[in-house]
Amino acid sequence: MISLLIVDDQKHQVDSLATTMPWEQYGISQIHTAYSGQVALEIIRTHAIDILITDIRMPGISGLELIQFVNEQKKNIDCILLTGYAEFEYAKQAIELHAIYYFIKPVRDEVLLDAVSKIVDKRQNERKQHQIFEYATSIVHQNLPLLKENLLLDVLQNTGISMNQLTEKLDMYRIPFPYGHQVKMVAIKLDPYFYESYGAADMKLFQFAVLNMAEELFSVSYHIWGCKAPQGHLIMLLLPKTKDEETAIHWNDEQEHNWLTLANRLTENVDYYLKGQITTYVANPAQFPEEIPAAYSSLLSMLMKSNQQRGMIISAPQLGTDRAMKPLRSLYEQPLLIRLMDTRDREKLNHKLSDIFSELEHSQSDSQAHLREAYLHLLSSFTYLAHKNGKVLEDIVGSASSRAEHNAIHSAKLLKTWSLVILDALFDEGSLQIDDNHRQLVNKVHSYIEQNLGEDVTLQSIGDSVYLNAIYLSQIYKEITGENLSEYILRARMEKAKILLEQSSFRIYEITERVGYQSSQHFIRTFKKYYGVTPEIYRKR
Repeated sequence: MISLLIVDDQKHQVDSLATTMPWEQYGISQIHTAYSGQVALEIIRTHAIDILITDIRMPGISGLELIQFVNEQKKNIDCILLTGYAEFEYAKQAIELHAIYYFIKPVRDEVLLDAVSKIVDKRQNERKQHQIFEYATSIVHQNLPLLKENLLLDVLQNTGISMNQLTEKLDMYRIPFPYGHQVKMVAIKLDPYFYESYGAADMKLFQFAVLNMAEELFSVSYHIWGCKAPQGHLIMLLLPKTKDEETAIHWNDEQEHNWLTLANRLTENVDYYLKGQITTYVANPAQFPEEIPAAYSSLLSMLMKSNQQRGMIISAPQLGTDRAMKPLRSLYEQPLLIRLMDTRDREKLNHKLSDIFSELEHSQSDSQAHLREAYLHLLSSFTYLAHKNGKVLEDIVGSASSRAEHNAIHSAKLLKTWSLVILDALFDEGSLQIDDNHRQLVNKVHSYIEQNLGEDVTLQSIGDSVYLNAIYLSQIYKEITGENLSEYILRARMEKAKILLEQSSFRIYEITERVGYQSSQHFIRTFKKYYGVTPEIYRKR
C-alpha cells in the first residue's frame, strides 16, 4: 500500500495531477493533496506518506523546506521536486536534501509516472527485504535457546568455528562473553536415581529445570551460558559481573567464594524441589574462547574418572594428584564373557554378570569410565552372539530396549537391567534359533529357483518341489528370512540378467527368456524399475 502526497500552491495543478493520472496502475493506493506547505506539514505529521511530489516555490513554507523537515524528522519519504525555474541553486539544494528526482515544469505525464513507478518498485523491494529480515529475526528469536546451546557445543568441542563467525554469533545472540576474559566451566551430573525412575521425556524436563534453577541463582552475579552435553550432563560457563553489569577479566577471591555458596544452594534446591541430588564438577578458570576446549576435555576426564559423589562439588585436581584408572578386573578374568556366550550356559553367564556388576556397584561406585567400559564389553559380546546366529541385535531385542540403551551407562543398576533384558531376548529360542530343518528348507527353495529361473517359477511349483502347501511355504519363508518369496525371485532374476548383460553377448530377447520373462517389453520395464536404466544402457555402461 503506497501513499502519495501532491503539494502545490496552484490548486488546479494539484487537482489535475491527483485526478487525471492513472496512479492505481502504478501501485499508488492512497492520494493526499495540499495547496500550501503548511497543510502538507500537517498531513506528513499525521499520515504515513511514501512519496512526496512538491513544487519548490510556494508562499510560506517552500518545497525545499518541506523536504528539509522530512529529513530532520527522519521520515522515510521519497521526494520529487517540481519547479518552473531552471536555476542551478535549486538543483544544488535538491541534491543536498537527497531529493530523488528534480523536474522542470511542465513535466510530461509519462516522465513523472516513470519516476513514480521506479520509486514504487524500490519501496516494494525494500518492504519485501524488511519482511524477510523481520521473519528471519523472529525465527532466530524463537530458536534462540537452541542456537545458543549449539554454539556453546561448537566452542566446547572446537569444531572449527572461526573467530569471525564466533564474534558475529556472540553479537547476534547477545551472549556477553568477551575474548580474553576468564570463565569458570561447571558440569552438573544428575543422580542416577533420575535415570532409573524416569523416561527420556521426563529427563529433559528435569535437565531444563536444573538449568533454570542455575540461571536464577547465578544470573545476579554472573553471566551464564549453558547447554546439555552429548553425554547427558549439563555444562555451564560462568563469567563474573562487575557493579555496572559489565564483565570482570579475572576471578577474585570474593567471586570464588560467592560462586561456591551459590553452587551449594543449587544442590539444596534440586534436592528440595526435584527430590534428587546432583554432583557438580568445576574446572579451573579458563580464558575465553582459546582455553575452553582444553578445559572441557579436562572436565570430561574428571567426570569420567570420578566415582558417584552425590551432593558434592568436585574441583579440578592439582597437577599430579589425578587418580590412575584401572580396568574392571571381573571383565577380563576367565572365563571370558564372550566365551560363555559360545557355551550358552545361562547359569555361568548369570554368575559372570553378577561378578561384573558387584565390582561396578561396590569397588568402583558407578564410575562413569568403568560403566562405559562394561557397557562396551557387554554390547560387543551380545552383538557377537546375535551375529553368530545370523541375526541383527536390534531385530532381536526390539526398539524399546534400544531406547533404554541410551540411559544404560548412567548407573550400574540401569546397565544391569538393560543387560538382563538383552540376555533374555538372546536366549529366547523362538526369536534367535533357526533350526537345521529351516535352514535346509531355505537352501532347497533357493536351489530350485536358481535351477528353474528360465521357467515360469510360481509359488505352487516351488511348494511342490519341497512337498509343502504353497500358502504355508510363503508364510514360513517370510518368518525365517524376513523377505517375501516373490521379492527373492525378482532379485534372483535381476541379478542373473545383470550378469548376462555384463558377461555374455546374448541379445535382449534371449536374456528375457533365460530369466523367465515371456515379453521383452515386460523384462525391460522391470529391469529399468529395479536398476534405474534400461538393459541396453546398462550394457553400454
